[in-house]
Order: sequence, then C-alpha cells, then structure tokens
Amino acid sequence: MQKPLMIVALGVLAAGMAAGQTSAPCDRQCLEGFVNQYLTALAAKDVSKAPFAQNARYTENAKEIPLAKAAEGLWALPVSLGDYKFYIADPQSGQAAFVGLVKEAGKPALLSMRLKVENRKISEVESVVVRNMDEGNLWTLKTPPAEFTRALAQEERVPRGELVRISNAYFDAIVASNGKSVPWHDECYRLENGMWTAGPKLPPELAVNEPKAAPPQPGAKVSPAFARGPCTAAIDSGVFALIESIRPRRTPVVDEERGVTWGVYMFNHPGVETVKMPDGTTQRAAYFVGQPNSMPMSELFKIKGGKIRDIMAVGVVNKYKSGSGWE
Repeated sequence: MQKPLMIVALGVLAAGMAAGQTSAPCDRQCLEGFVNQYLTALAAKDVSKAPFAQNARYTENAKEIPLAKAAEGLWALPVSLGDYKFYIADPQSGQAAFVGLVKEAGKPALLSMRLKVENRKISEVESVVVRNMDEGNLWTLKTPPAEFTRALAQEERVPRGELVRISNAYFDAIVASNGKSVPWHDECYRLENGMWTAGPKLPPELAVNEPKAAPPQPGAKVSPAFARGPCTAAIDSGVFALIESIRPRRTPVVDEERGVTWGVYMFNHPGVETVKMPDGTTQRAAYFVGQPNSMPMSELFKIKGGKIRDIMAVGVVNKYKSGSGWE
C-alpha cells in the first residue's frame, strides 16, 4: 500500500534532521552561538570542542595556522575571556564577527575576529590580535560602545551595498587626503587599538571611564593624526600621505539590522621620511619613518542614518605588502 505523500515528506525531513542537516538559516542567535563555541574551544585548547569543517581555515594576524596543529598564537598560550565583548552578525552571508578583550598568558590582548558558518560547521576563522597593549588606553575598553549592539530604527537604515560603499569611502578619503566625500555623523569618533585618536568627545558609556588628564606641557605639539579633532580633520590635514595605499580591502561582515560593517583593510606604508601637505609644504612623516610595513587593520563602522558614527580599528604591523592571507 502506498504511503500518503505527507507521511513520506515527514519521514524525509526526520531523516535529514537525524543526519544533522537543516535548511533553516543561521540567524543572529545561531551565529553568536558558533562564536561562543569557538571561544570555548580556544580557551580549552581543544579543537574538538567546536564544530569545525574538515578543511576549516584559520589565520591570525594574516598568517595561516593549521587547526590540526594549532600550536601558534592564541592557540599556543593560556587564554581567558573577559567581560568586554560584542558581536556583529550577518545571516545573509553566514558570518559573524567578534571583538573582545582577552588575556593571553595573563596579559591583555585585543581580539577582532571573523567566523564563517557553512552547513552548521565553522569553515573560516580570521583573527587580528593586538598584544603588548598600552595600559594607558585600556580605559576605553572597559565598556563596549553601545551603538555597535543597538538595532537601528527603520528610517536610520541603508541597504547592504550602501553600507559597504560608505565603509570604503572612508579609505578612499584617507588615500586622497580629502574627507569631504565621507558622510560623517556629528558624533563621529575613532578608537585605534583602544587609543582615542579622533572625535572631540566620546559616547557617554566610554567617556565615564576617562582618567583625569595631566595638564598639557607648554609648547607641546600633537600630530593631527592623534589630535582628537573632528573625524575628517586628520584626513584633510594630509598627515596620512605617508600611506601608499589601502589594498586589498574586504568587507565580509555586514550587520544590516545594526548598521555595522566589519572588514580587514591592508594599510601599506613604504616608510617615507617626508610627506607633501595639501598646502604644498613638506613635513616629516608623523610615524613609520624608515620602517616599511603593511598593517592588516580590522575596522568596524557604525553607520547611522547613512553616516559614519563609531569607528573601531584593531591592527598589527606586518611585513611590507605581505597581504591578509585571504586574497
């Protein structure tokens, strides 16, 4: 006797579920769950505690490390997780990002990480880890910026492609020493490896932790790169002319609900001694003089109402034009 089609369909579905297969998308909660499984495995130094795909790739600071012999970087030393953390979820691409302050062998390290999930398995992990953190900058890492975890109102959202375009406009502006084409939010600020480098003020949840500043020394000069002026000020000053290019660029994680993008962008510095400023004068380069290098910079942007509000950069210094490992 032939079974009814409904019974057959239910039987196929049950068999698929028993085999661990599902067509249901991995939503925000699901993606964050995979991140947490990965972090648990990392802390335990046990790859088997996370559901890795057979050919999963892992890079740390643009260097590929085989997970089967994960004996380098974060996988080599004791790692403990802290309270400072937040997530970026992109269900459309099956990817999530994570930023957190961890302790590696008892010392603070800033971790920015991307994780890709395919068929309920972790297929890619890309980490940028900043060690030797400046203790004087840790006060900005006591509380995560609230906007990175806050959903936007519908009228504040822009399409996915526009989020990527605006993120790239920031890097175009740096290379051109002209920030006029970037849509800046009135509350824009920037943190780089915890250091407050741009924006005249921080959001309240960060500002409340600011230590009392020592009075400035008479005649002391601060480079525009670190002067905490409006987000466009350092770009327009020309101080970043020491950057040869910002290539390659990748923006793989786009959280449309929150208006947040996560990417890795290679800052290439040839180590020039001087730079030509917009007014035609020549000045000594502000940093990396005689030190050619490339920085895989993990950058996060909160784009609110189509304007860049929060900028967080997490980057390390690598060999000149060494690449990100994901080209």
